[in-house]
Amino acid sequence: MKKENNEKQKKDMSKILKKNSTSKTEKMKKGLLKVDENRNIIYSFLGGALLVALITVIIWPDRIATLEDGTQPVVTIEGKTFTADFLYEQMKDKFSISLLLDSIDNEILSKKYEENDEMKEEVQQTADEYISYYTQYGYTEETFLEQNGFASKEEFIDYLKIDYRRKLYYEDYLKSQVTDKDIEKYYNDEVFGDINTQHMLVEVNEDMSDEDAKAKAEEIIKKLNDGATWEEVKEEYKDDVTFEDLKYVAFNANYESEFIDALVKLKENSYTKEPVKTTYGYHIIYRLDQKEKASLEDLKDSIIEQLTDKMDEEDPNLYNKTMIKMREDAKIDFKDTVMKEKYEIYCDNLLK
Repeated sequence: MKKENNEKQKKDMSKILKKNSTSKTEKMKKGLLKVDENRNIIYSFLGGALLVALITVIIWPDRIATLEDGTQPVVTIEGKTFTADFLYEQMKDKFSISLLLDSIDNEILSKKYEENDEMKEEVQQTADEYISYYTQYGYTEETFLEQNGFASKEEFIDYLKIDYRRKLYYEDYLKSQVTDKDIEKYYNDEVFGDINTQHMLVEVNEDMSDEDAKAKAEEIIKKLNDGATWEEVKEEYKDDVTFEDLKYVAFNANYESEFIDALVKLKENSYTKEPVKTTYGYHIIYRLDQKEKASLEDLKDSIIEQLTDKMDEEDPNLYNKTMIKMREDAKIDFKDTVMKEKYEIYCDNLLK
């Protein structure tokens, strides 16, 4: 029975992690790969002579970017000819904004963030992880790339480099919004010395209702109040609870706020007298000892990370707003009025 309980504990580890702490693999499972569905076209086919031939022609009152000579046939069928002009107009209608923004952002960001070994390694690893994940579900590398609009793995990696640079820019932008006053206030109000922590969890699941879980946690607390030791109670209820020795919990641990708030309020060598509710169930938290609070200088980078994470969580559109502002700061100037309108609609839709 003890062996089975240990296996259960391993399976249920980290039952206090924030629900929004999503790993890269979990994002893949949820289909959050940042490949715009409007990019489902093979870029290599659109490249080359067709786009090189593009020049700007002013047609009043609209300014429309056109091909110098768009009459060249691309394909014929049963006497009907599809010309370069036709292909270009179809591309503009369906894929233009995604294609254009990839090119614009790459032009802006490749100058700011030069490619280095860290970028190459990170992007290659990300590409491999995406492909490896989807191959578990019957995809080949080729079908994965094709269905996401990439002609080759190299093209996929090129796109990931753009995305990688966008994220670098976003991180730098967020950091630029954090002031020394913000950092000092967070240090004084939120930072604490690492706390040596253990806890028991009565999990709410299909076999244990919320009401029953709370009652079980209250029963455990009563045993402690009546004089049972933490170790005695842990042994007695080992088949009913998940036990974790969390070691020293830091101020920036990625745990649910209800758990951290209750932990910080405890005195040393004490436990919570009421069950602590999180999204997982009901906890009894035991605080042992605490380390001294580190200096602001030593914690500055960690505090900035906490503040930028908070900014990102509080405004779901902040990433999109930052990318739009980046292009405004770069003073992009649309010569094609139709494309300008499409971009404005694209921005409006992002910010809804």
